[in-house]
Parts: sequence; structure tokens; C-alpha cells
Amino acid sequence: MNCQNNRYSIIIFLTTMIIMLYPFMVPAETVKTTLGFKNNYSSGVSDTNIAYKPYGKIGYDISFLNIEVTGTYIIHQQITDGMGNFTEINTGQGQIKTLLSLGDIVEFGGGYSLSKGQNSYKSNMYMVNGSLYIGDATIDLDYDKEDKSYFYNSDVEIIKQTFIGSLSYDFNDDIGYEFEYHYISNNFSNLDYTYDKKIARIGISVYGDHAVYMAGINAGTDSGDYMIYGADVGLSKKIYDGIKIILAYNIDYYNPPSITSTSGGGHGGQNGGGYKGMNPYMRSDLVGKSFYSHSLSASLSYSF
Repeated sequence: MNCQNNRYSIIIFLTTMIIMLYPFMVPAETVKTTLGFKNNYSSGVSDTNIAYKPYGKIGYDISFLNIEVTGTYIIHQQITDGMGNFTEINTGQGQIKTLLSLGDIVEFGGGYSLSKGQNSYKSNMYMVNGSLYIGDATIDLDYDKEDKSYFYNSDVEIIKQTFIGSLSYDFNDDIGYEFEYHYISNNFSNLDYTYDKKIARIGISVYGDHAVYMAGINAGTDSGDYMIYGADVGLSKKIYDGIKIILAYNIDYYNPPSITSTSGGGHGGQNGGGYKGMNPYMRSDLVGKSFYSHSLSASLSYSF
């Protein structure tokens, strides 16, 4: 265990040193360094959680290729045993992403991230993405797979897969529209089913002076037969040379199925209820009930 902690400390130290020293090692016009802080608040589905994420990022550009290396420390990351119980841990993450541009028509890229932290937390994530530009329209496809494990009440291993397909269209220089489809699946090692969620979203973006204003509505369902309806608003604004703020708020309403079955090995939760297909991230006292879920995020960054 001490050897693993020592290796983990060395990785964090080297990532921090690279972020701090790399701008002095290569021509300035090819490098963009970003230092920032993110804050995420969530409540409703699971226990209320506030997470803090200081991070540093280096982007390196050469004509057709972009490479980004990011180091993030997450304070109060929430984890669950899939049985209606929650706790918070601290983790560190290192990530590398690449993006290859083929003219003005096609882009594709990929990435990898490694995270480690308390409770023997470990996560490996692989990402691929592609974009196709057709006039004022853009088609984006994103896929990532994360395999994470930790100890909380028992050994927990989760394989999470996310697919996002989107079509966006710039109506003019001031307004753009988006249609998105999200598919998310979570397979817990201690459950005998895969929980998934399918969401469709329609959104609009309004471009102002050094700012983008965003809003959207969404609807979908999950493997627990909940109907999900939601809305979101956001703002991205450069407030000074190199300084940017991003704000985002999302609200979802979960409407339960009229009839649920307690057979089939769904998570039991603290009260022994539950059914197969139920959301493993949901509090036990919400089983069979309708409820609202809220998330609010804010970030401040400086790029140079």
C-alpha cells in the first residue's frame, strides 16, 4: 500500500511540475496553460454533495494536432455502494487528450485518464470523439468507457459507458440550435443488472460579446421505468483577458412507474425496498416516489 501511495504521489508531483514548467520549454505561441477552479453542487437523486476541483491544464498546438494534459484534484467526490448509501472521498486525476484536424471538415480524437484516491479508489477511462462540419451544421459523436473500483461497505466495481450524439446548426452569427441524444449505462459488480438512461435534449445558444448564453429542455427514461423531464441554463463569459467564468444549472423531474416489482435483485437500500433496474445512485427513501434533482456548477479559469 505504501508503494502504491508513493507512486501516486510521484505522478501528482510530476504532473504539477510539467504544468508549471512546460510553458518555458517550448515556443509560447504553441502552448496554452490554464489554471482553474470548479465547484459542483448536486442534490435530489443522491445525498446532497458539494465537490471542489482545482485543476491545471496545458494545451499544445501544431497546425493539425492539439494535445492537452490536465491534472485535477477532487475534494468531496461522492461515491455509492449501489444500495442507497453514500460517502465522500478525495481523488486525484491525470488526463491526456488529443485532437486531429483534417482540413475544415473532419476532426477526431481520443483520450485517457487515470484517477486514484481514498477508499482504494481507482478509475481508468478511455475516450473517443469525432466531428463532421457540413456548412453551418456540425455532427458530433462522443464515446467513453470508465472502469472504476473502490471499497465502500464492500468491494465495488462499476463499468460506465456514455455515448452522446449531437447535431448543431448555426442559424446566424448570433444564434445556434442543438439536438442531442445521450445514452448512459452503469454496471455495478454487486448488482445483477445494468442501469441505463436515455435522454434527448433540444437546446439553443446565443452568442454575445465575449459570451455564450445556453438553454435547453430534455426528456427521457431509465431502466427503472422512470420518466425524466428537465431543463438547463448556462453561461460562458470571458470577463477579462484570459479570465473566463462558466455557470450551469440543471433541474430534472423523475416520475416513477405506476407499478414496480420487488423481485429480480434490485438494490435493497437501507429500508430493504427496491426493484430490478432501479437507479443505483438513488437514495433509498425515494424508491417509488417522484422527485426533483438539481445540479449547479461554477468555474473560474485563467489562461495564458
